Amino acid sequence: MLYYDYNWDLEPNRIVLDEELNTDRLGWKAGDLFKFVNINGRQLLVKVDPLEKFLHEGANNENI
Repeated sequence: MLYYDYNWDLEPNRIVLDEELNTDRLGWKAGDLFKFVNINGRQLLVKVDPLEKFLHEGANNENI
């Protein structure tokens, strides 16, 4: 689905989504993790599976 007429605030350390974008309909919730990938020159933000997120966070805690 393509979305038009949304305002996005893009900065090097964050993207602020438009207030009217209903992320609940997408199944997104606070704490979700996304990764930036490049597939054949197409840039995507891909939601990380909860299990992968759990494993990633555990690996980061071992380095503390």
